[in-house]
Amino acid sequence: MEKSWEKNLSVHISRTISPDGRDTFESTQALSERMFEFASVKNGDRLLDLGCGWGKSLQPFVPHFLSALGIDTSQENIAQAKDTYKHYDNVSFQCGSIQNLELSAESVDLIISSLVLHQVEWNEQERLFEAVKQVLKADGEMIMADEIILFNPDASPEKFNEVYRYLLEHTTPKEAYENHIKPYLQEGHIYTWQDMKENTPPEYWFHSIEDLKTTLQKVRLKLVEVQEITPFFGLLKIKHQ
Repeated sequence: MEKSWEKNLSVHISRTISPDGRDTFESTQALSERMFEFASVKNGDRLLDLGCGWGKSLQPFVPHFLSALGIDTSQENIAQAKDTYKHYDNVSFQCGSIQNLELSAESVDLIISSLVLHQVEWNEQERLFEAVKQVLKADGEMIMADEIILFNPDASPEKFNEVYRYLLEHTTPKEAYENHIKPYLQEGHIYTWQDMKENTPPEYWFHSIEDLKTTLQKVRLKLVEVQEITPFFGLLKIKHQ
């Protein structure tokens, strides 16, 4: 099972050192193109990329929108993105918070976000989606590619145990995993969703598709389609209720 996960993930994400010096993951061209194909809104006045990094996810979308804006908190990432797209008159970038969007209400046709949501603290995600709701046109949508548990972990404890062990090993910095996690994992034990919550600080919890639906409902957005790449990574389509 792990081999098939790794094969699928290697097509869509790659590990890299970001322009701001972090050991992180980035979208591949294949993932960016898959996001474009998944989107129902494929053209319009304005495209917004939240947590744009250095702009890799934008490439398939840019020719189809009158303007494209990428926002990221890292000045180094934004500098690299500006250099990459310096010959595109319709593309601009801003350094700032993705939870505080200084854009006109209902001004964006399509919002994209890749490998970002899991980095937003859980208690900040409602604020993020409230901002999304405010700027998204009535018939607009948001497309995300991200790490999220795409099944019911309480109903499938053995599956969650396999996913949990995999994510701990492959998403935790190697030194931290080898020194502070691996020695304490019990061989043969089935780690449940409840185990994770009882033994992990809340800021490091993994979250499920049901968690996301609950957050979206609070701000009157809804998840309308999911495309699974692995049981813990996929594409999500979000619209107004």
